[in-house]
Amino acid sequence: MGSSPDPDELTEFAQPSFDEFQRQTSLMTSCNLLWKELSEHFTSMEQNLMKKSEALKQMIETLDHQTQTSIELLKHREVTVDHSVEIAAGKADERARAALESLEKARDIGSNAEDDGEVDDGDGLLSALKSLCLKMDARGFWDFVIARKKELENLRSQIPVALVDCVDPPKLVLEAVSEVFPVDKRGVEGAGEKVTNDFGWACVVI
Repeated sequence: MGSSPDPDELTEFAQPSFDEFQRQTSLMTSCNLLWKELSEHFTSMEQNLMKKSEALKQMIETLDHQTQTSIELLKHREVTVDHSVEIAAGKADERARAALESLEKARDIGSNAEDDGEVDDGDGLLSALKSLCLKMDARGFWDFVIARKKELENLRSQIPVALVDCVDPPKLVLEAVSEVFPVDKRGVEGAGEKVTNDFGWACVVI
């Protein structure tokens, strides 16, 4: 029979195996901790990326909505502007036609009125006034008015209507009354009228 193994020898053989086991256990524990740390880190990164992606998506949707809204507003404004231009052009054409008609109608009436100082009726008076306003003839306008003191009421109602067709109503009015206001420019022998003639009524009417 062989001799039985020495207990001391068994202890020497078992000791290195236990140390190796502890070393491997410690290594596995470290690996597990590192893996857990890395997993948490990547999970956190993934969540942050998802949040940023969602925020970016919402931002893009908002920008798309704002862009679409802006495009719709621009289209609406374009249509509105085009419509306004058409209306303005139509009004300009109407005024141009009315001015031409007024000039045509007032051509003979205005010439006769300047020659003999008379017009047939209210329409003729208005046509003559419009003709002078359209031509910005301040001196003719003034002479026409002061020659018709007897038609004061008609002048009072027709002059504002005629001035509507004038290019620059304030300028025409100021130039017209400048004959006597603020300084009387007629002189002692002005225009066949006596200097003592009071044309204040004409200034008020104009």
